Amino acid sequence: MAIADPSEVLETVKLRLQLTGITLDALINSYVREIGRRIKHFCNVEEIPEALTDTWTSMVMDAVRVELPNVDEINESAGGVDNVKIGDTSISPVGSSGLSNTAKTVIDKVVLNYRIDLTRYRKLRW
Repeated sequence: MAIADPSEVLETVKLRLQLTGITLDALINSYVREIGRRIKHFCNVEEIPEALTDTWTSMVMDAVRVELPNVDEINESAGGVDNVKIGDTSISPVGSSGLSNTAKTVIDKVVLNYRIDLTRYRKLRW
């Protein structure tokens, strides 16, 4: 079984979020490691299968976008819109209300959102 490469996940996240510099690498890599640990725990495996690389990448992107909406580079890649106004109704994106989410809560929700993709690789624990 081939094993997923965390550096490939980091590079793909940067590519998809259009991050060209290295200033956010350490921060994004911390999300890669944390989500990787959560995948291993959920699936009861020692190594993440290569087939989950794209899922792992999407999970990291979701966590980064929710956790870091005020980082300019990430905000710009997500559209950079402060709010949308239609008629007399205004909607603000998640995270712009000034409330912050804890990383644990966000990452738990991300893992649960991808449960259907992860369940296929889940091993029984005896």
